Amino acid sequence: MNILLIDCAFKKIEFAYNKKGNFIILNDLKPGENADSLVHVMKTAFDSAGCSLSEVDYVGLSNGPGSFTGIRVGSAIAKGICFAGKAKLVELVTLDILAGKFTQDAEGKIIMPLIYTYSGSGEYYTAEYRQTGEGPERISDYRIINPAEFGSGRVYLINENPGKVLPGSLEIHDISAYTGMNAMYEMTVKAVNGGRINDYMTSEPFYMKNMFEQRK
Repeated sequence: MNILLIDCAFKKIEFAYNKKGNFIILNDLKPGENADSLVHVMKTAFDSAGCSLSEVDYVGLSNGPGSFTGIRVGSAIAKGICFAGKAKLVELVTLDILAGKFTQDAEGKIIMPLIYTYSGSGEYYTAEYRQTGEGPERISDYRIINPAEFGSGRVYLINENPGKVLPGSLEIHDISAYTGMNAMYEMTVKAVNGGRINDYMTSEPFYMKNMFEQRK
């Protein structure tokens, strides 16, 4: 099983290629390089590794929420690879990936990754997770949360600092330096084994826009 992983949901853009259980490519774009540069960087990495995009069986895509532009570009690249070859698409929710990036022992606490909405409301996308032996288990719906709703007994994960100051009394971990490729690989394999494949022709980014509409 050959799996290409793409995450353009944040300023730090990552991609990886796992061939038959081994990471052949594990890379992130340099500061200043954006998602528009990804195709060139990816092609260069594949050529250097002696690999071809035509070998890819599955594309695991970080499908949002996150940067609107980044998610759209990542989606377009993933669809193009699926269209041009034999690859099948696996959509992964970015909040699930962030929960999987955190491998420290949460000591039974609830894990809540936070993605800033940049909506002017100061709110975050989030969901609640519990650590298990098989990775994070989501125990709530995806939702939008206001900082006033934050509370103790939880581990909050920040992958990109929006410049907002969060209450100092909270247990907050900055996971931006961690790679999400391992978590994405495990989630993609689990999805494939469970038959959860997405149609790249109808695939759309997970913007969670309907949640904003519900709150109006």
